[in-house]
Amino acid sequence: MSEVKNPQPVVDISKAPLPTKGTLRARHCLPLQLAKFVGFNLSMTKMVIRGHLGK
Repeated sequence: MSEVKNPQPVVDISKAPLPTKGTLRARHCLPLQLAKFVGFNLSMTKMVIRGHLGK
């Protein structure tokens, strides 16, 4: 097998924006993550129930 060496990066992320302090704080806040998780699951459950009931 021949190995192909490609010096170019696949994706250049050097100019990607860094998260703000508020974004990082929100990502590390477990109560906020729990609330979002519960809200998302309730909305999915509501959607599934509506689909099964045919409304």
